[in-house]
Amino acid sequence: MIHYSEPQVAVQDEIFLEQGYSFKVLDMNSKSGDVWIELYLNGEEVELDDNFAKEDQPLEYIRSIVEDEDDDEDEEIDYFILKITTEGDVDEEDGVVYSTLYIEQYMDPVEDVENYLLLDKSYSLKTDSELELSGLYTLEATDVDDDEVTLELRLNGKLLKEDEVEDDEYFYYTVYSDGNPETVFLANVKAFFETDDEVTVFLNHVSLKQIQVSSSDELPDGLDIDVSSPVDGGLKAGRIAIVSYSLNGSYSEVRILVDGEILDSRYNASPGVYKAVTDEMNSGIHKATLVAINEDDDTSYYSEDFSVSVNIKDNITESIVELANTAATEISKTYNITSNISKSDDSIKDSSSDTEESSDTKDSVSSLSSWTSSTGVSNAVSLIVTAGVFLLFFTFFNKFR
Repeated sequence: MIHYSEPQVAVQDEIFLEQGYSFKVLDMNSKSGDVWIELYLNGEEVELDDNFAKEDQPLEYIRSIVEDEDDDEDEEIDYFILKITTEGDVDEEDGVVYSTLYIEQYMDPVEDVENYLLLDKSYSLKTDSELELSGLYTLEATDVDDDEVTLELRLNGKLLKEDEVEDDEYFYYTVYSDGNPETVFLANVKAFFETDDEVTVFLNHVSLKQIQVSSSDELPDGLDIDVSSPVDGGLKAGRIAIVSYSLNGSYSEVRILVDGEILDSRYNASPGVYKAVTDEMNSGIHKATLVAINEDDDTSYYSEDFSVSVNIKDNITESIVELANTAATEISKTYNITSNISKSDDSIKDSSSDTEESSDTKDSVSSLSSWTSSTGVSNAVSLIVTAGVFLLFFTFFNKFR
């Protein structure tokens, strides 16, 4: 496969594909979304057995090519070129009916192939290691969960597409310019093999097309981004953060990433203020990235670093609670030990009255009881004093922070 897309089309729309192929939507069922299509190759109409594309009956084009064999006998070989399926539903906007199509295009061995950095290649990659493709593109398998692998495609370190893919499925990245789809990257997940230490993903039919993707480190016009805390005290470790971004124009797609992971994405975003909530943050420097794609499919990037500080208040509170629990445990241990020894002392006293044991034994037990009791109480008191010091420091910090 060299192309996969899911465009929305209306009657009289013309979609251009790879290798000179294109098609035109002549008519549409306004209820089911079934479409009547004319297929073209280099501007010339291609004769089809059936020109209708339906949800349960896709339009398919198979090209028969006569090839010469070594024994001078010609052989006709069929190549599967195109498959178009409808979603089975329609959308209506401003009186215009749209149908979503699923388009699969496979390589025609006769027609020219242009502007590809990679074409029909095979690779293997391990989890958490980047595969360098070509033209600053990289691919990484970040996670494996049950029967799915998560793949990330990046251009010069910037995330373009993230998706979960199963065995024998395609991972693809398609952009849309003036309604026309163009598949930039395509790879079939043949299989992935999991061991105790790592997972190896095997890819085939890997294709990468050279296109122009604009990027900028400056804040795009009409956009703003801000990271804040939902409570007073600023961004603290162990708390969530709120990423706010405002638009004064319309964009075909807007994405917010935090530390390279997609936090929020919106399609056909209208002017307004949008918010997304992160998970609990760790202390340190983090990066929020805004990706904005306009109607011409130009992509702009803006990144902003933000700092999450150590949550001293929570840490001190946890320490005080821990010290208090330790002190309570020590007191409980001391009480139990003293109680048990006192009972032993009484038992020995009773026994000594019958057996007339020496007074040295009784003195020894009494001494042990006194030493154990004083040591446990001393430890508990020390812990309580330490907790008190922490409490004073916490009160001071809370007052002047």
